[in-house]
Amino acid sequence: MPKRITSIKEIAKLAGCSIATVSNTLNNKGRISKEVRDNVLQICQKHGYSPNSAGRNLRRQQNETIGLLFYPSCGAIFRNIFYAEVMEALEAETSDKGYDLLLSGFDSSGSQNSMPRFVQQGKVDGIVMLGRFPRADVKRINGYGVPLLQLDNFRSQIKVDYVTSDGFNGSKQVVDELVKRGHRRIVFMAYSHEDTNADQRESGFLAAVEAHQLPKTLSTSIRDFEDYQTAYTRLKKLLQSKRPPTAIVAVNDTLAIELQQCLQQDGYSIPDDISIVGFDDDDICLKATPHMSSVRVDKKLLGKTGAQMIIDRISNPQSNTKSVHLPVEVVLRDSVSEATS
Repeated sequence: MPKRITSIKEIAKLAGCSIATVSNTLNNKGRISKEVRDNVLQICQKHGYSPNSAGRNLRRQQNETIGLLFYPSCGAIFRNIFYAEVMEALEAETSDKGYDLLLSGFDSSGSQNSMPRFVQQGKVDGIVMLGRFPRADVKRINGYGVPLLQLDNFRSQIKVDYVTSDGFNGSKQVVDELVKRGHRRIVFMAYSHEDTNADQRESGFLAAVEAHQLPKTLSTSIRDFEDYQTAYTRLKKLLQSKRPPTAIVAVNDTLAIELQQCLQQDGYSIPDDISIVGFDDDDICLKATPHMSSVRVDKKLLGKTGAQMIIDRISNPQSNTKSVHLPVEVVLRDSVSEATS
């Protein structure tokens, strides 16, 4: 087995070139011929040489680390199917680009002067805020002067890069499909908390109601609840009315499945009595009975795009802010059928 080398000087000697040439090759700088570059890299690989990251970071004033914050807490990310998958893709892409991902605890309900520990200690080159952070938190963290990205959320009045799914068009497409199947009394349901993804999805729903000239008193949005039990109480009142809804569009798959289970426990048949569509297309959709229809969000693409955007922001801190709305796809399954009335 070749002797392990720990000195750039030894690499230069074996490659028959200057120390500066080896340094420029490893840092992807300067005009180095492909032949020389390949030779240097092969020697490094053969002898197990890797640049001293700590020393290089001191010279560049970089940590090669990106901080990740999740709302409402870092522990909650592992209980959320959707965000766990997004984070997996985020970590894979940042790692591929030479960055470590550092998940940090941060109590957003605490003192207005508090900040994430990795910011206090100067450990990160950029920050990713994953999830529905309140506007005040985004504004406060953006004020720290560290490159910032909002992932799967956005605050349009704050100049911060963001990437999210196209919930507006997703909801419009769902209503289009339901109308094709004869539904004209459709209800949209989302939690009352501050959430721009829910806002997008609600806006798309209302735009489609307007476009199809559905009766607005019967095709409406409900956003005055904080949990699925209260949501179901609100829904039951509508179902007991003279002209009940024939379809539900839920803000996410979890709510859709919880409502479906409540309905089934009360004797309703899905989709014979009422159709249901969720949002995100999590794995739980195929575990529900019947299988839940949904709007597919590409979580891997969401995480990968987010990683690319924060790394680009770190490299180009003065560039204009960017926003990306990734396309979605409606996936109809057994929870949707033709309207019967």
